[in-house]
Amino acid sequence: MDTIWSCGFGLDTDMQNNVNDPYLLHSQRFFSQDKIRRSIFILNRLIVELRKVWLSIFQLLGIIRYWLRRYIPVTKWLINENPATWIMKQANEMIEKRKQIGHTHRTDLLQLMLDSISDEDFIHDHQSPSEKSDDTEVEAPLIRKITKHEISANIVLFSE
Repeated sequence: MDTIWSCGFGLDTDMQNNVNDPYLLHSQRFFSQDKIRRSIFILNRLIVELRKVWLSIFQLLGIIRYWLRRYIPVTKWLINENPATWIMKQANEMIEKRKQIGHTHRTDLLQLMLDSISDEDFIHDHQSPSEKSDDTEVEAPLIRKITKHEISANIVLFSE
């Protein structure tokens, strides 16, 4: 996990020596098999027609957990935060920090994605400014952009 967080997002975490690192703990909880997730997965496989219902129940439980932790302070000690929510929150904070800082000297996955970010809802590929040479018959590369939501989704997928 240390390599993933370091190469993917430029975080210098020392997970090998610090077993209480929050990124390590939430990553482990994200991959752990809890009873609710396992039950919904089994129900999803057994009764495929109710797939949307099972996913809605799982999301609703996450919303209830978030609401309880946010509005009733005593529950922070009783109810753990959803690890996927925590990772997404950290991802959004990392993206905002990188936007404020600008380009860093460290090249990681997050920096590469931020270099290709676009605010457009629909992104059209277009040719780069360099033109096609008649001598080499090599086409100019396409310039592709991605949105902030795609970056956040890639962070979650990469950390899995």
